[in-house]
Amino acid sequence: MKSLSLGGVCVDFTCAICCKDTKMMLSLNDIEKIEKLGYKKDDFCFLDEDGFFKLRNINVNCFFLEENKCQIYTDRPQGCKFYPIVFDLDLNKTSLDDDCPLIHTISEKTLQSFTKDLKKFVKSLLREKAND
Repeated sequence: MKSLSLGGVCVDFTCAICCKDTKMMLSLNDIEKIEKLGYKKDDFCFLDEDGFFKLRNINVNCFFLEENKCQIYTDRPQGCKFYPIVFDLDLNKTSLDDDCPLIHTISEKTLQSFTKDLKKFVKSLLREKAND
């Protein structure tokens, strides 16, 4: 699947707003990939009340955030690769997360080009939940 690239700006910007109090859902593929890096599933994620796996926060920060940098950036979860493009289940559409200070760098064309892949990802999360 696609990965949104802000030309390295996100990595250099180091605001890490997207990594504070994250509610990022994880696919089974995300979990497997992270476990292969040597991390234990119970340390970096949890099953929420709705039956979705989500990244764990430690003192408000994502488990993988250290010194405002993602320790697994190259292998970060798919949802993180889409951010700040998010999917609203209620409205059944993609949008930009207003919390991100770089959303002004993302064109409507870029937003639309990610819509199909993001919807596909969300559908896979819903299927995985249904299979539990």
